[in-house]
Amino acid sequence: MEPRSRITLALLLAALIAIAVAPARGEESEKASAAKSPVPIEAAEKSPKGYIPHQVDSLLIQDLKEGGYVILFRHAITNWKERDVTEGDFASRDHQRNLTEAGQAEAAMLGQSLRVLNIPIEKVLTSPMWRCRDTAQFAFDRYDTTGVLYWKGPAFREKRIAMISTPPAKGKNLVLVVHQDQWIPIVPGLRRDLLGEGDALVIKPKGNGKFKVVTQVTPMEWANLAGVSPIILDGMTPDSTLYQTLQRPPKER
Repeated sequence: MEPRSRITLALLLAALIAIAVAPARGEESEKASAAKSPVPIEAAEKSPKGYIPHQVDSLLIQDLKEGGYVILFRHAITNWKERDVTEGDFASRDHQRNLTEAGQAEAAMLGQSLRVLNIPIEKVLTSPMWRCRDTAQFAFDRYDTTGVLYWKGPAFREKRIAMISTPPAKGKNLVLVVHQDQWIPIVPGLRRDLLGEGDALVIKPKGNGKFKVVTQVTPMEWANLAGVSPIILDGMTPDSTLYQTLQRPPKER
């Protein structure tokens, strides 16, 4: 074969190989481009599933002073050696789990902190169980009970949702003293014991069954913001178990 013919044949083979390989290279280029393209803003900014916010500062207190929030407290520290004997037996303390002395002190500290911070409260509603009623009494010296905060089931759940999605009176906040279990199906991200005894959720009602959990607040966080010292019971020293319990840190999220 003449040299010119050999060159022509070589060029023709090279062209055929380039045509065959080109689509594959194009696909690789598209894949590389897709890998480098930025994540959509909506997905990047989406909060992790099951997240309860926890940011407590002076800005939160300023917002609460203007009113328009629901402050949902879990009852204060209780004696876990006691048990609720009969469901719905609201009359007898002897058949219920009650506050300990530390729980009474914790509740009193909560109330004192909110008073020092000048957080306006419209009304205080509690479960009929004594640990909730006593928490409200030691903290706020007033309350009304409602079975809506105790009984389970779809009808009561809807009423609870209405409570935290309906804005309170202008310039006021609604306080609820509750049990944790009834709120786990309602508050996204809330799981058992994430809300410690005495802890609170600050909730912003949005109307029409909608609400936003603003933050979780521990008893000592209220006290620190207010400059209130833990209440010392008779015989309680800074080294005692009761004192340490009152100053417990927030649970890990």
